[in-house]
Amino acid sequence: MAGRKKRTDNFIVSSGILAFAQVFVRIIGLFYRVPLKRIVGDVGIGYYGFTYEIYSMILLLSASAIPTAVSLLVSKHFANREYKNAQGIFKGALYFAIIVGTFFTLLVFFGADWLADVLYGQPAIVPSLRVVAPTILISCVMGVYRGFFQGRSAMMPTAVSQIIEQIFNAFISIVAAYVLIAKGPAFGAAGSTLGTCLGALSGFIFVFIIYQLYRPSFERRIKKDKTKALYSTGGAMATVLRTMAPIVLSTTIYQISGIIDSSLFSRITQSIGYSKDVTAGLYGIYSGEFRLIFNVPMGLTSSIAIALIPMITAAVVMGNKDVIVDKIESIIRLTTIVAIPCAMGLLVLATPVMHVLFGEDTQIAINLLRLGSVTIILYSLTTVTTAILQGLNNLRAPVINSAAALFIHIIFLVIMLTYADMNIYALAFGDLVFTFTMLSLNLLSMYKTIGFRSEILRTYIIPFVASFIMAGICYFIYKVLYFVTRRELIPMVLAILVGIIIYFVSIVLFGGIDEEEMSYLPKGNKLVRICQKLHLM
Repeated sequence: MAGRKKRTDNFIVSSGILAFAQVFVRIIGLFYRVPLKRIVGDVGIGYYGFTYEIYSMILLLSASAIPTAVSLLVSKHFANREYKNAQGIFKGALYFAIIVGTFFTLLVFFGADWLADVLYGQPAIVPSLRVVAPTILISCVMGVYRGFFQGRSAMMPTAVSQIIEQIFNAFISIVAAYVLIAKGPAFGAAGSTLGTCLGALSGFIFVFIIYQLYRPSFERRIKKDKTKALYSTGGAMATVLRTMAPIVLSTTIYQISGIIDSSLFSRITQSIGYSKDVTAGLYGIYSGEFRLIFNVPMGLTSSIAIALIPMITAAVVMGNKDVIVDKIESIIRLTTIVAIPCAMGLLVLATPVMHVLFGEDTQIAINLLRLGSVTIILYSLTTVTTAILQGLNNLRAPVINSAAALFIHIIFLVIMLTYADMNIYALAFGDLVFTFTMLSLNLLSMYKTIGFRSEILRTYIIPFVASFIMAGICYFIYKVLYFVTRRELIPMVLAILVGIIIYFVSIVLFGGIDEEEMSYLPKGNKLVRICQKLHLM
């Protein structure tokens, strides 16, 4: 029991560290994009959004799977005390990252004109693409270091490097965009991508320094390792590639919907009479306002997924099915406890949130946020269940599931854009279709893989009821305070703070979380004592 609690503590601590970093990073991203939008305008943000979709797609093909693959392999070899092979994987992954990163950096830099024309018919994004191209190589190499530490369940290097990266990104993006906007929205967007590049460089420098500090301790373990069957450099690179391949396929298909959505939106809307600037402006609202808010709660659940993989991999190596099932249930419950109130809160407070951040002219963004609130829950669960399947070594299922979901998604999107002329709202509905389909298929795959059936009452119904109560009270408080003050910021903040308290009390009273589960949380024992004093438990 003590060992089990220790493993849970480690997971909660790891998730907590990454959750804090992810939310902090997204909050920085939220606040720096507000002045950035005012500098470059909706059109400039639209150019930035188109550029970022291409960059994200290339990053998926080159760098995104590297941390996960390295984490899986390092975790496996450390669990077996094969430190020499863990070192071999690290070195092989490093060589692989340099080769792949260099190739894709050159591809984006010299192929910027072709990519801009074929995907969007928007030549104005070429400067942004060329500025952001070196970030691909930097991210590939940085991913190896982050993956190594994640495989050791050491999340602090990744978390701190993400914060440093985003701080540099925010500062440089604003300054560079301000300087370059005089040359037009295209160059203003290029200035913001310069922040992306130099931010990634700062994050890499940090994790490199941390690895050098850890290296002597690692080498002492390597000297004591008696493992005979060792990787060659080529063998380690091949192993990394084999491990990456299904992850790349699943994440690429899973995330490719972004570039497909933006490309279809740009092409179809222009074909039915929208100008290039109107198309870019609408997409700027979607990417620069709606998606910006949408990504904040995603930071919490993505951190759960990152922390999850090495823990489940180690349990699979030890063959402990009971621990695996127990952890999966805890992880899914933790996800819904976070995602459902976030979605409900944004649903009822969409108007003040958008007005406070982006001004009065935000009705399209408000509508998008309301439409997309349910997707927050589905997207969170889809991300976590994909990570669970990867940790269970069922790397094939997410590939098949994401491909099927993408196919259905594209059909719906084309119909909504071409025949219903839903313009930017089609993207929000498309997100809903994609995530619902993939989550359903992921849950089916988990049942087939390990016989997992999700518990309904405490995992879904209680968080929803508690969130519904919270949302109603939040909305009432906001409306009353707004009627009195005719201001939006203070009523919104007070409504959110009261809502958090109401939600916590409701979850405890309804039995959504018990004493043992609460004790696993940071300061959990103190929370238990407070609840007992208040007779909530």
